[in-house]
Amino acid sequence: MKSLPVAVIAVLFMTLMSTVFFFPTTPSTDALDMNYTVVVLGGILLLSVIWYYFPKYGGVHWFTGPVPNIDDVIKSEFHASTRDSAEEKKNGVTVDAAPA
Repeated sequence: MKSLPVAVIAVLFMTLMSTVFFFPTTPSTDALDMNYTVVVLGGILLLSVIWYYFPKYGGVHWFTGPVPNIDDVIKSEFHASTRDSAEEKKNGVTVDAAPA
């Protein structure tokens, strides 16, 4: 739980910096000096939303989210370790620490 304060501070800092980067570099701007970050970010967000909800081909129609598979890995490692230890007991083999 020690990482929670670090994560909160990091997210707050990223939010602050993202907001700061939207501002122009000088107080009085014209079209040449304007910071177009808002325009570019808005365009990317708009295109992403359109692509996601696009009829028939958009992600909303086929994306099911991440598939959890960590349980399979943990189960297979557990079964492999119990199988190995059972074979060692049956054969009378003991495993020492790994050589240096």
